Amino acid sequence: MTRLIDRFLARVAPKATVSAGCSNDRYCSGGLYYLRQCCLDEGCHTPVIGACGSP
Repeated sequence: MTRLIDRFLARVAPKATVSAGCSNDRYCSGGLYYLRQCCLDEGCHTPVIGACGSP
């Protein structure tokens, strides 16, 4: 499950975002897996990227 999420993040949050002043945080809440991404020039957004727990 972790590898699947990492591959997804590689597409959604490319490595260039680090140089653009962005930070990423992944967490589970309410059975859903979220990616909270905050960038200096874009603000923050928190998409759902999957389900928490065992596959």
